[in-house]
Amino acid sequence: MEPHVDWDGLPAGVRQAVRERTGEVFGAETVAEGITCRTALVLTTERGVLFLKGVPTADFALLDAQVTEIALNSAVRLVSPAVRWETITDGWHLVAFDHVDGRHPDLSPGSADLGAVAELLKRAQRCRPPDAYRVPLLATRYRGFLRPGDREALAGTSLLHTDTNPHNLLVTDQRCYLVDWAMPALGPSWVDPALTAVRLLDAGCTPEQTRAWLSGFPDWERAPRDARERFIEVICRQATAALGADAWHIHRTFRSLLP
Repeated sequence: MEPHVDWDGLPAGVRQAVRERTGEVFGAETVAEGITCRTALVLTTERGVLFLKGVPTADFALLDAQVTEIALNSAVRLVSPAVRWETITDGWHLVAFDHVDGRHPDLSPGSADLGAVAELLKRAQRCRPPDAYRVPLLATRYRGFLRPGDREALAGTSLLHTDTNPHNLLVTDQRCYLVDWAMPALGPSWVDPALTAVRLLDAGCTPEQTRAWLSGFPDWERAPRDARERFIEVICRQATAALGADAWHIHRTFRSLLP
């Protein structure tokens, strides 16, 4: 992944376009995380603090991801910061969000953040797909790895984030946020909790502790075991195709979600 472009590295026309909307920029902190943009900045400006993301318009994959995030923003306001404005200038597509002064959660055993993240995901389950944007099906994402019956197991109408890694979670004193909705899908409501549960395992939780946390999501508990097993196997097939023998860790973590 290429490093993010800092404020001074952006074209002069881009910085001027930002100033026209924010007033003077007093400080610019580069955010290193994130693979769906080429610049990510916390800007302290004459009109307040904001979070700015940008991609070159010539990078069609990144541009599509950013446009997708904007299209979903009004539908995910329960869990995500609001878009303030967007603009295209000097070969860049920019979008500004309300700034969340938060930290990434601690998902290790006994952390108080585990409850906050669970509450966030339950809130996210109340979000509905926007009428004006056609969200792709989860099964379509994995179409190259499906076997007979898998498509039905991955069917659902819930709006999914699908990338709930800790860098996309922000915790404040008041609430938790889920950011970067660049990879949405429609599928079973229990998918995002399952994808988040493997992050608990990565943070040191035991399979038993992780399954106990996951049991707090009734939709996961009620889902047919066959559907959950098929989802896990599809993930493992994709991981094997991408990583070969190095996919063993993904196989182990996902399969431990079911006793």
